[in-house]
Amino acid sequence: MYQKFYGLTREPFHITPDPKFLFLSESHKQALAAIIYGIEKRKGFVAITGGVGVGKTTVVRAFLEKSAGKDLKFVYVFHANLTFKELLKTIYRDLELELATNDLLEMVNGLHLALIEFYRKGKTVVVIVDEAQNIPLETLENLRMLSNLETPTEKLVQVVLVGQTELEELLERYELRQLKQRIAIRSHIEPLTAQDSYSYITHRLYVAGLMNPTIFTKGALDIVVKEANGVPRVLNILCDNALITGFGYQKNPVTAVIAKEVVADFQKKKKKPAARSQQKWFLPAAAAAVVVVALLAAFFFLSPFQNLLAPVLEQLGFHPTVKSEPARAPITTLEGIPQKTAVQDPPAVSPVLVVPQASSEASASPAPPPAPPPPSSPGPRAKYTVLVVKRGQTLSELVRNVYGPTTKEVVDGSAVDLVKQHNPSITNTNLILAGSVIRFPELPSKR
Repeated sequence: MYQKFYGLTREPFHITPDPKFLFLSESHKQALAAIIYGIEKRKGFVAITGGVGVGKTTVVRAFLEKSAGKDLKFVYVFHANLTFKELLKTIYRDLELELATNDLLEMVNGLHLALIEFYRKGKTVVVIVDEAQNIPLETLENLRMLSNLETPTEKLVQVVLVGQTELEELLERYELRQLKQRIAIRSHIEPLTAQDSYSYITHRLYVAGLMNPTIFTKGALDIVVKEANGVPRVLNILCDNALITGFGYQKNPVTAVIAKEVVADFQKKKKKPAARSQQKWFLPAAAAAVVVVALLAAFFFLSPFQNLLAPVLEQLGFHPTVKSEPARAPITTLEGIPQKTAVQDPPAVSPVLVVPQASSEASASPAPPPAPPPPSSPGPRAKYTVLVVKRGQTLSELVRNVYGPTTKEVVDGSAVDLVKQHNPSITNTNLILAGSVIRFPELPSKR
């Protein structure tokens, strides 16, 4: 979306682990060297660990790309929550071996014979387990059986365990002491230093075709680097959102003001789960309080001690002697706009709106119940999600947030055109005004 505006040939900060954008800090170099050395020297087990988003999978993908064409047979396990038998079946499938039995011992013996045949042909079998911290304990314990598949001098299969720091804690368990002893090489990927973070951003801009990377001011970079705290994935998210926001404002270079706005939005997103967890205990407590008051009120009318209970109910805000009509639930609003206004559609389209529930901070009182939905007319009707544009948001950003960045229509750009068709007020997809109400129709592929 913003490549042409900033003079780029591709998006520089997508979060998928693309080996073309690999940036090697010292710890990344050590991790890559550990994988290469452990496999070439047939050490058996190699463990690579690191925090969330530091680039573990990117290092593995870079190794796989560099090893293309060599005498290596790879089994790449990206879903690690498997039993040992399921893991063996995955190995059989990826090595294109015939599985003639479902007996565990026979499966191991058959794999041993196949590995010997690969070894005679000069092939090295490598099993890479990504997100290895999710491997069940029993599966990890049985993995040492693979290390017993060996010649008198060399291991027949090389296993690379790649996982978060929880993997290190897992390997320290007493039940896994035998497996731990078989891990010949370990490497831990550290977060980037501040200087590495600046170099990382420059590197990705250069790979994306920008010869003179000055599309961020020094102040903007300082803010982004400080917030990311050395995590490459966070650097990608912040820089990508900064470029999107800068494009919306038609600002080149991206300024510190834009960077602050992006960081503020990022911090709000991180706090939302905490707010929801507060509501989990607050709402049941409020409901319990209502029940207690109701019971006291019932007891008041049925009890001969009405004169004694009346002051207590008065303190709780309940006035038994005054009859009043029950308060009507207020109309639920969307971003400050009355629901009636937000969901009204032109007669020609007449859609049924599906408004996503907005997460909010837990307040001192429970949220009012939502208004009943408008009556629907017979026949199929289109469904929409309605959002109010905030300052600095762009149409492409909202499309990605509503439909998901990996959805087919979002990737090929047809989702933006579809939204524009259902919103005649949008004449320029690059310019939408804050406070505008935009309807997002259901994608054809979701119907």
